Amino acid sequence: MKIICLVKFVPDTDQYEYDYETDKINREKSTLILNPDDKNALAWALQYKKQHASTIIEVVSMGPSKIAEELKDFIRLGVDQATLISDGLFAGSDSLATSLVLAKYLLSQDYTLILAGTHTLDGGTGHIGPQVAELLKLNQFSNIKSIEEVNEKYTIVAAAQDGEILRLKIQNPCLLSLTSQMNLRLGFVRYENIDRNVDTQFSLVTNETLNLSKEDVGRKGSPTKVRKNVVAKRKKVMHKTVKVDDEGIDEVVQFLEEKGYL
Repeated sequence: MKIICLVKFVPDTDQYEYDYETDKINREKSTLILNPDDKNALAWALQYKKQHASTIIEVVSMGPSKIAEELKDFIRLGVDQATLISDGLFAGSDSLATSLVLAKYLLSQDYTLILAGTHTLDGGTGHIGPQVAELLKLNQFSNIKSIEEVNEKYTIVAAAQDGEILRLKIQNPCLLSLTSQMNLRLGFVRYENIDRNVDTQFSLVTNETLNLSKEDVGRKGSPTKVRKNVVAKRKKVMHKTVKVDDEGIDEVVQFLEEKGYL
């Protein structure tokens, strides 16, 4: 069985640089982190591989060249192949153009499952998984909270939908968009593997390989028009420590009632 994980590195909400002249986040200068939903997709795949040693995992990410080392660390964690899709032509791609690029690469690959995140910290549209699946003509579902069973023919999942939890049996190959609510631990590269050379398992894919029209990618291929971005300002909140006694419990209950949680 082969699992492909689609992951994205997003600007750290605590360490990013915003260009107010272009009204965009400067991704080259901002600190990038693995998107939480995508982290759970990769963590699940690695856990599955530990139980089924013959499983092949490929991580695919579209982004700047500076994330190459992060992708190589996934190989050191146990991933078999890491692929970075990066080209100046793809800069400014919205979710539709991004999905087109990812789908063009995936068309040439074999797989049983494609795992992605449902939402990203820098967008949250939830479009990538469904759009890629549509382009590949795959069964798909988003807001996956757990994967209960997988074999070559089908996958059984639990997914959140309209305030309910649905249990679904989906024919493979399929694309599943997971959520960070799975709370899976990705882990760290072991000390003895930190400097391991994994270049033979890493690939850089550019548009020279994909051969997409310039009109279909980047800003030209992105129909989304953003009127204005609003940078959220984080407010520092004072913390208060209470004792674990009747008085402290009463204070916590009062606070929750004031906030409308009780």
